[in-house]
Amino acid sequence: MKKLIAITALAGGVLLLLVPRYLLPTCEHEGYGHMHCSDTALAEYVVGGLLAAIGGAAFFVKKAGPAMMAAVACMILFGVSFALPDIIGYCRNPRMPCNYGTIPGVRFIAVTGAIVMIVALYGLVRSAKRKGNA
Repeated sequence: MKKLIAITALAGGVLLLLVPRYLLPTCEHEGYGHMHCSDTALAEYVVGGLLAAIGGAAFFVKKAGPAMMAAVACMILFGVSFALPDIIGYCRNPRMPCNYGTIPGVRFIAVTGAIVMIVALYGLVRSAKRKGNA
């Protein structure tokens, strides 16, 4: 389960770094001017970087306690990633690329990552209780 936490955090972080710019670009990268979605993309880059850093560090964790803390931190970051578009804003026009591409993509990554983290955390807690480490 520790590897699942690390891989999910790393993959989610890398995807949050790539989606707003390359995979499903925001309006600014599609030829429109600087808009709220561009600021949201910058915030998603920060969250993606933090997730990637936690994922990289989680590969080297040996004990269950720090792995659980990493999973909880990742779930919080995935929640922040999900909420950032509503907090910072994005184009509400259905014809804008961020509305039909970037924001749904980011939210899908956030929800999927959080679900996997919940499953991994549950498995890690269950395993730690079985071993008597918790």
